[in-house]
Amino acid sequence: MRSRMLTVLVVSLLVVAGCLGGGGPATDGESADGSSAGDGNSAGDGGVADGDEFDVGETERLLREAGSFTATWSYSTTESGETATITDTYRVDLRENRSLETFAMTGAESQTDFETFVADGSAYTRYATDGEAFYQIRPQDDTAFQSAVDRGAISYETVDDARFVGTETFDGVTVDRYEYSDLGAWRQFGAGTIGSSDNVTVTDFTVAVLVDEDGLARQTAWTLTGETDEGETVSVEWRYEVTDVGATSVPDPDWLEEARAQGSGTGS
Repeated sequence: MRSRMLTVLVVSLLVVAGCLGGGGPATDGESADGSSAGDGNSAGDGGVADGDEFDVGETERLLREAGSFTATWSYSTTESGETATITDTYRVDLRENRSLETFAMTGAESQTDFETFVADGSAYTRYATDGEAFYQIRPQDDTAFQSAVDRGAISYETVDDARFVGTETFDGVTVDRYEYSDLGAWRQFGAGTIGSSDNVTVTDFTVAVLVDEDGLARQTAWTLTGETDEGETVSVEWRYEVTDVGATSVPDPDWLEEARAQGSGTGS
């Protein structure tokens, strides 16, 4: 089962990588087995409460102006009571031109992770599988800024009629919460692979976005729930969060000296 979960997660990740950011047209509301999954209407009353309009600013510009931030992207699937998750975290400091990306895949028999630290014109990468690590060093002048931003790429035009739910606090900042639910839109958000069975009927698909006073989407997440022909619940979650905006620092990782020592002898 765990190996099957890994396969499902990796295939789903490939789907997500190919679909996010495009914001293609909504589908016809079919579920995974081809049956009707909804009427395509948005959640609740389909409008925006209290006259508040859903308005997300330019993420790249806002983060560049902030100078530093931490972005965390995750994708998880749950099937037969088992959850597999991929997490990618970026700490970016544009003022010092330094970044650290940390990637981890959990929930499989084989645990894999890597970290890439960028500073002083070089990228240092640590790869680890089942506790064994090796390193690579290569020239690189720029930080992981664009990769961090692209991880959260999503076409907000598809949720421009999301309804205002209320205000809350996220990462110490007051944000407006907007939600959008449309069973007919799940495919275009990259949820094209649901569980190990093709016969999954989508029962819920909801997108939630937290927006701060500057228009920066601090958190964007979609959750999908489905049910197999056998009555088993399958769920998928995609989440992107931006924290420590303007307050992120990127210290040297504790493995840097080891990477320099081993990398110097590999010809990397």
